[in-house]
Amino acid sequence: MHPWKTVKMAIVRRKMLSSRIPADCQNPLEEWMAIKARETFKKSKELRQAIGKDDLDHVTREDFEQYQLHQFRKQMRYVEENSHFYRNRFREAGVSADDIKTIADLTKVPMTTPEDMAKEPLHFLAVSQTKTERSFSTTGTSGVRKRVFYTRNDLIAKIDIIASALRDVGMVKGDVLHIMFPTVGAWDPSLMMAGACMIAGFDSSSSASIDIQEQMDVIKANNSTYIIGLPSFIYRVTVLAGHSHDLRSLGIKKIICAAEPLSESMRRTLEEEWGCKVLDVWGMTEFGLACAVECDQQDGLHTDEANLLFEVIDPKTGEHMPDGQRGELVVTSLTSEGTPIIRYRTRDYVAHISPPCGCGSHFNKKIMKPAGRMDMMTKVGLGQKVYPLLFDEALLSFPEVISYQLLIDKEGFQDKLTFLVESRDHSENLRDSICKAVEAILEVKMGMEEELIMAPIVEFRDVQTDYVAKGKVILDRRPLFDE
Repeated sequence: MHPWKTVKMAIVRRKMLSSRIPADCQNPLEEWMAIKARETFKKSKELRQAIGKDDLDHVTREDFEQYQLHQFRKQMRYVEENSHFYRNRFREAGVSADDIKTIADLTKVPMTTPEDMAKEPLHFLAVSQTKTERSFSTTGTSGVRKRVFYTRNDLIAKIDIIASALRDVGMVKGDVLHIMFPTVGAWDPSLMMAGACMIAGFDSSSSASIDIQEQMDVIKANNSTYIIGLPSFIYRVTVLAGHSHDLRSLGIKKIICAAEPLSESMRRTLEEEWGCKVLDVWGMTEFGLACAVECDQQDGLHTDEANLLFEVIDPKTGEHMPDGQRGELVVTSLTSEGTPIIRYRTRDYVAHISPPCGCGSHFNKKIMKPAGRMDMMTKVGLGQKVYPLLFDEALLSFPEVISYQLLIDKEGFQDKLTFLVESRDHSENLRDSICKAVEAILEVKMGMEEELIMAPIVEFRDVQTDYVAKGKVILDRRPLFDE
């Protein structure tokens, strides 16, 4: 390794709080958050007064919420001074950082939408562009293009949380992370993952190829023990490789699925084929990777509450939902320098889960696995709401199905559902089985009983040689459909 890179890595490691996590720590991610809160506690008289303690050796939920409120106020002051968008937005709303004393007070602050960010991305930039290290563009699943800027400190913070999350899912020295993200134009998460592994002392391998033999060769050559990537990409490789490779013999300890929804049927297939646990991750380019990560309990995702503040609101009223009840996820970046975002409407449909967790975490709140993204929702039949995950559970329960797309048309007063299914098996048995699985979905069943939905149609497609990330699963072609 070049000497200057060694020096640079040493400097970055000194800045990373994850390096302070004890080797025998049972909950590295929560401990990382506690370390961050303690560091702020030492430096801030305001926070010490709010918590009312002389030390913060044991962090409670109440302590951590005071830390979050402190960081929220600090971030409000920061963006009011440095962000053209928020300076005007707060002035128009007549709200200031001093108005935020409780979690309930957060609703006084106006929310930010993807459309706001797309309209004037530079109005969100809180530093000179010369101080930014990277910028990423994303349309996500909404089709609304946003641009996010990261400073060096922002990138270090992201690498820090990724390193902590990798330890939390069980990685130890000697483990090798195989990174399976397809090549994308906006930004390459593989670079962030490989950087986090390097800083944390783990090895990594990477392949964006859809070629099955190449993926297997890279995993074997590097003795990879963990896999991370897009679930649809990993699933595709898994199904295509299952006929010619014994995936269990590769010794993969865990698979981490990120950047796309993971259906339970997809999880079951992956766990069966690879013989290991499959964990879900939630994140957005606007906030970076590893925003929320499942533990081995697989009953909710642990959230990065040190860098982000999560709220769950009623999407119609904007009021907070009680823990356990689903609503729209709203996120605030508490520490970002480049593109800080306050109360961002993610369109994801989730619920909060109060601590503790069976893994031993005692103050960190989790979110339920997102049920779907509101901007990916459509209605069929009696106006029943459906999401791609709903159809994933039906179609991807068949290992012969590699991928699919749903076309929704209108014939007379009835909705016509046509499933374009990519599979090696084009048999009538598979066609009938898929149709029965779709018809068993409650929302479809009710529409068919009222004669508002036609019997589903399955059209098979040959296996494709390429892969399209984040393709639109449901294509609604009905004219003037009322969403």
